[in-house]
Amino acid sequence: MTESMISFVVGIVVVLCIVVFTATRYRREHKDQQVARWLDAHPIKNWLHHKH
Repeated sequence: MTESMISFVVGIVVVLCIVVFTATRYRREHKDQQVARWLDAHPIKNWLHHKH
């Protein structure tokens, strides 16, 4: 019984790590796409003077 509980907890931890990794990767890719889209629409002169 104890081994099955340990396996269950380890499985939950692994699934949570995968979810967190996937979410952070998706957010990073989505943010990079927005920056790339902004750079396509604005000349380099405006990009150098852009303030966040």
